[in-house]
Amino acid sequence: IFPCTALAVVRILKQCLPVGAFDPSKPVGKRFENLTVTIINRSQIFGRPLASMLANDGANVYSVDKDSIVLIKSGGAGDGGMNRCFAMDKSVQECIRDSSVIVTGVASSTFTVPSQWIQPGSTVINVASEPNVDVDELRDNSGVQYVGQVGKVTVDVLEHNLVRLHQLFHTR
Repeated sequence: IFPCTALAVVRILKQCLPVGAFDPSKPVGKRFENLTVTIINRSQIFGRPLASMLANDGANVYSVDKDSIVLIKSGGAGDGGMNRCFAMDKSVQECIRDSSVIVTGVASSTFTVPSQWIQPGSTVINVASEPNVDVDELRDNSGVQYVGQVGKVTVDVLEHNLVRLHQLFHTR
């Protein structure tokens, strides 16, 4: 059982990323290896679980909130597979420029990520009710994939979780 919206974003990334960015033939813990992600949201119900899920599968994740930025990396087998967090002295702009995936989840109509910060070929996923990017400008940015709504996939994950819970309950 996983947090619905976070797992929905992981499932979307598996389908949207360029060939090689997600490699299902690699062992668990290395399938998102060499992927750098910026998540602008560190809430307990979305941002943190998503950052952990991606880092546990090999991604380097910049987790951004209003007060700080941390880099979350997989700890690897040598330290029990635990994630390691490093406080960053980078700006949000630098994190976004370093990332090929940007996930925004800021529930404010005044917050936007400038399109010029986003590198060509990136994937941008907005989970907030308000768009956190200028969609028209983003479409002019070469090769940027924009996913503006994840609600239908989130509902699918919720249904999956419910079926799984039902199965677990009835096998006891």
